[in-house]
Amino acid sequence: MKADPAVTKEWLEWTVTRLAAEAPENCLPGFPGLTAFDPPLVGFADGDDPLFRVFSEAVDARHLQPRAFLRSCFPRKPEAARLSVIAWALPFSPGVRESNREGEWPSPLYSLARNRGQAVIRGMSRHLVSLLGSRGVTTAAPALSTAYDIFHSAAFTYSSTWSERHVAYAAGLGRFGLNGSLITPRGSHVRLGSLVAGLALDLPASGPEGFRAPCFESRGTLCRRCIDRCPVGAVTPEGLNKKTCNARRKAIRERSLPSLQKKHPLKRFRLSIDGTRRWSYPLGCALCQCGVPCEGREPFPATLKQHA
Repeated sequence: MKADPAVTKEWLEWTVTRLAAEAPENCLPGFPGLTAFDPPLVGFADGDDPLFRVFSEAVDARHLQPRAFLRSCFPRKPEAARLSVIAWALPFSPGVRESNREGEWPSPLYSLARNRGQAVIRGMSRHLVSLLGSRGVTTAAPALSTAYDIFHSAAFTYSSTWSERHVAYAAGLGRFGLNGSLITPRGSHVRLGSLVAGLALDLPASGPEGFRAPCFESRGTLCRRCIDRCPVGAVTPEGLNKKTCNARRKAIRERSLPSLQKKHPLKRFRLSIDGTRRWSYPLGCALCQCGVPCEGREPFPATLKQHA
């Protein structure tokens, strides 16, 4: 079955946007009129871009290469001549972002949106795999596959076999801030998803130039709001201390999960952590992404005073 020629970048952008808007989990029980996410940003990367090989050094040697991953999912199918990676960033809605701008613990609204937002991303991934498959495009979602694992890394403390942040970077959706978050044109307070597809698209040769171009830190301007927003000092002038950040996230789950479960229909997901499958309720923190200049857009030096 040949790929449907109607599967273009424009069709993919429209489809990703529609699936996000129609996802039932995008609605937040107990918060009428509020959604977890605003409409997404969509980006693309050539699956054979040399940039993906760089991720073996920047993320971990176990980071999946798109072509090898798709080949492992479909070993009996002819290998695609061209490969594309489809990535999207879902910006949290203004109400969610505003609720998380103050305090030393994530807001209940953010925690609910973060939890249900994971279901939005997974549902979108499954629908897209099915839709593209029905149009003759061999497609798989690395984060939903058995190849996906979150693990301890000697070089990077914690890593995964598929970094959505780095993949989104390769797809031109943003660059990194001091706290390690991806700063997109809609800010850093986003959630990310991606697919690998045996599809030929008209794509640039590589991801964006510059690692931290939207961040004040890279422009010689002292902002460092993300340092101030972290109550446990996980963000430093040198970057993110993953061990401290992860300990804080564990404390958040222990502190918040029981009360949240009593009030809201939380979703649980099965994840692979250090090779062991286990159930988990994603909650997150994101304090360093809220109440900062890059919360909802790319910051520029001219805007520093209004955030001072």
